Amino acid sequence: MTTDLPPLPEAFPSFRGFAPGESRQQTITQLIRECARSLQRREARPFYPMRQIAAFFDAPLRTVAISYETLDSEGLLARIRGSKTVLAGKRITARKPVNAVVGLPISLQAMIASPFECRLQMELEERLRARGHVADSIFFRPNEDYEPAFAERLVRHDLDFVVWHSPHPLAAHVLLSLRERGVRLVLLQPAESPLRVSARSHVLSWQNAYREMAAAWAADGVRRAVFAEPEHLLARRALRQLAPLLAEHAIKTHTVEADPSALSPLLTPASGPKDGKSVLGFMDFASADALCNGYPDFIDEISRHARVAFCRGAVRVPRLVTRRTRVDVVDLDAAALAEGVVEDLRDEQNQQEGVRATFHAEFLPQVVMGAGPSFP
Repeated sequence: MTTDLPPLPEAFPSFRGFAPGESRQQTITQLIRECARSLQRREARPFYPMRQIAAFFDAPLRTVAISYETLDSEGLLARIRGSKTVLAGKRITARKPVNAVVGLPISLQAMIASPFECRLQMELEERLRARGHVADSIFFRPNEDYEPAFAERLVRHDLDFVVWHSPHPLAAHVLLSLRERGVRLVLLQPAESPLRVSARSHVLSWQNAYREMAAAWAADGVRRAVFAEPEHLLARRALRQLAPLLAEHAIKTHTVEADPSALSPLLTPASGPKDGKSVLGFMDFASADALCNGYPDFIDEISRHARVAFCRGAVRVPRLVTRRTRVDVVDLDAAALAEGVVEDLRDEQNQQEGVRATFHAEFLPQVVMGAGPSFP
């Protein structure tokens, strides 16, 4: 018997047996409901086992089980299968202690178009929850992330931390506003253009992978790299730093509007360099998604006679997946990045802000579209 509850005769003082024609099911359910409410305290506590209740009422165990099921659906009892029944407390409490609420801002478009962004979000959520944190994914629309209202929206989530992958340079005021409200910042920032905001920073380095990529292209006879004009400011900055690395290998860089009419003259077989091959490159998922999925016939045709390179992470392109087209990818390891960020977050001995770690991207040449670690 549960020792901190009164004996059953005291718990059901009005019960004197069942009247003729009375529904035992309804009567038992109502009596247990009244008993449970009278015994509720602020905190949850164990309740009488069903077998004990069945014996007291001289009723079938199935009848009592149905009553418990009804009160479970009402939120008064909680049946723990194979273990016990718990009487809910008057104050709702978490089943497990929460160490912190961690906000994970992410673009809606990125979740759809970028396998890396999707995988990183999943890996962060998994690891944060496993370590007692609440992972709060906060989606935003294009250009919303650097509007003043976005800071207010984040604050309403009652966050302790924000883990933000590559925040827009114009979002600095959003981050400063969060700091002023006591939210601690964890930023995953590209080495080319980190924000000057006090935060725990994890640097994302792409340069070694780009050097390897440039050497591989040159060895394959590539002499022209045509890039679709990136939409994101960070990507445009990264492209400016990539061009000199390609020039060291005699590869000329062209940046063109992400439109077939603008790109075709530079990528048709007849227009290519007479002494070498061409590459169509992308530096952000937005321009790659718009061009590749907006004009699938165009990207399919280009991929037949030029290398296609996703230089800032893979992008989902169903047409190329169906064709099992081989593409070049420069990407980060989402699982390793998430593990490093969450482990650092748990380090109570080092709460200082500043650079905490550097993660290096990897060049993956000619991988089959839709297969491998870049395409979960």
